[in-house]
Amino acid sequence: MEIDWLSAELKQRYQAQWQRLQGFEGARVDGRYLQTSMGPVWVLEAGPEDAPPLFAVHGLHTPAPFTLELFWPLTQHYRVICADIPGQAGRTPGVAPLPNTPGYGLWLDQLLSALDIPRCPMVGLSFGSAVLLDLAAQQPERISAASLVVPAGFFRPLLRPMKRLVLPLLSFKLHTDQLHFDQLMKPLMGDNWPELEAYYFAVFQAGMPMTLIPPGPFAIEHLSRFKAPVQLIYALDDLYFDPEKLQRKAQQALPDLEQQIAIDDLHIPNAQNRRQIQDQVLQFMRNKNRLW
Repeated sequence: MEIDWLSAELKQRYQAQWQRLQGFEGARVDGRYLQTSMGPVWVLEAGPEDAPPLFAVHGLHTPAPFTLELFWPLTQHYRVICADIPGQAGRTPGVAPLPNTPGYGLWLDQLLSALDIPRCPMVGLSFGSAVLLDLAAQQPERISAASLVVPAGFFRPLLRPMKRLVLPLLSFKLHTDQLHFDQLMKPLMGDNWPELEAYYFAVFQAGMPMTLIPPGPFAIEHLSRFKAPVQLIYALDDLYFDPEKLQRKAQQALPDLEQQIAIDDLHIPNAQNRRQIQDQVLQFMRNKNRLW
């Protein structure tokens, strides 16, 4: 079943990133559509087929092939699953759930049921962390351990990104070229990940709607039943989330926040810091899930 709704360039870049993963060590990356009660969902899986499952929830317009690259070392020990979220620039059709409803958590719960996964560790990336927290608020028993990387979901930033994005965004809207897009992306990711920036540029060129508001914000009254161990990784120069405020809100909201790690970088970090994140997430997950 092929659902054709991405632009030609987005489909090409998506496929190129998927093929890029095939060259990684120990690569096994399978893709398929999975039918759920909320519609079809495109799912990528990487790692040994008989390994325990781990679910990775991707960030805003950062679909499964890019998220799998970010967390690739996990595939040495897990069957890592990442599904494209509806309403974003991946291969899952449909509109985004409304952020002020339990739609994202319900979508993820139904997807796990379709995958026949009653409980597993999870990693959330940025927007995906808020989706993970939406599930934690509704079905906390689904998550055995959680790593939240530069997470949304604890508060909704406004002034911080506006101060650094308004003028570059207006300039890009006037010119719509690569140079001005680079300037727009600079405070978000610098030149840290050219393939991902090119994908974002294709999203803008395709005129896709921006799903900017994640579910949440979540506080202790929403997450009091969520008892899984949690790791928090945050960026000191995050475009969206003030690191001190993020730490404070996470500490207040999560009963079992066990580890906090600061990365001296942007919201989307450079290759060296991505490797550090990979190592930290893998170590945390292995310690909490007693892997082989």
